[in-house]
Amino acid sequence: MNELKQIIIEEIRANGPLPLEDYMARALGDDIHGYYKKKDPFGKKGDFITAPETSQVFGELLGLWGLDFWLKSGAWTDFNLIELGPGRGTLMRDMSNAVRMQPTYLQSARVHLLETSPVLRDIQKKTLRPQEDFKEKYNWHDNIADLLSDCNGAPVIIYANEFFDALPIRQYVQHDGAWVMKCVDVSDSNLVPITRPDIPDTEKLPSASDFEPGDILEISPVADSIMAQLSSYIATYGGVVLVVDYGYTQNQAGETFQALSGHQPVSPYEDPGNADLTAHVNFKRLADIAERKTCTSFRPVSQRNFLLSLGLEQRFESLSQKASAQQKIDLLAARNRLIGVDQMGILFNVLAISQSKAALPAGFEAITRETS
Repeated sequence: MNELKQIIIEEIRANGPLPLEDYMARALGDDIHGYYKKKDPFGKKGDFITAPETSQVFGELLGLWGLDFWLKSGAWTDFNLIELGPGRGTLMRDMSNAVRMQPTYLQSARVHLLETSPVLRDIQKKTLRPQEDFKEKYNWHDNIADLLSDCNGAPVIIYANEFFDALPIRQYVQHDGAWVMKCVDVSDSNLVPITRPDIPDTEKLPSASDFEPGDILEISPVADSIMAQLSSYIATYGGVVLVVDYGYTQNQAGETFQALSGHQPVSPYEDPGNADLTAHVNFKRLADIAERKTCTSFRPVSQRNFLLSLGLEQRFESLSQKASAQQKIDLLAARNRLIGVDQMGILFNVLAISQSKAALPAGFEAITRETS
């Protein structure tokens, strides 16, 4: 049995069942044994592959998207370029490379990275070479409040690619016409999910009578808080946040809590600290929070339509012209992974949040063209 699992079991035996939200936070963020604290989860040797690791084209297009928004906003001479959960630093590297033809953009930017993993910070520092192009050195932060404070009231362009899905969730189950909380308990030295009717519902949840017995609602107080802070800042000082993640676009019931290890689904309760735990993102809830802060939300569009509208096909065609036969095969595979209807293309959605008076961000225009 792994050490973190044993620690959690002993704590549950001593203190009672652990709310799912706390279990997820512990498994991912424990200072010593947490999944994101001790390993590099990305790539073929890890547990999953993100869009930036799939192809440089993803980062290039997102970099140009930010440049376009900056130009539409009047080309601020001082702004903050931010990535939440930057992984290996691949996305920020590719975005920076794509916009070097506009040096004023980079020279006006102060770069901030939200990263709690010491392992990933070290990798990011190796990936992101010293940037003489930027206004100053990279700035790393442990939490949103400190990051936004360091932005000093200047506008922001924020990227959150596969960030919100890794934030702890709270689950409620409809039971006898009421919502009861999902927790983690111990049974025969195993961690198992249970419900706790004795834990009061403190959330503003929809009426349980409108749902069927056994229906599950998922919320993420951490995600809600982060979006509220980002939106408040943007409403006051200007800018935009781009959220790219897998999730759903309308409030709905359903179990999405899952675990991956070695690119394969596993039990979320079997090996805490050694498997990636995630849940689908509620884009509607994030948009509603932003709008309550007087921001404008630009409807979630599929990653497929978003990237096609930014010129993905043209960029892949350009790369293919100088590619070898094997490289062309690899490029086609990467293209299909990013926009394929049976891969990331439809499962992943893209949401933009900006100040109410801001220009329309690229990629959110009406799109009718579809390709295979």
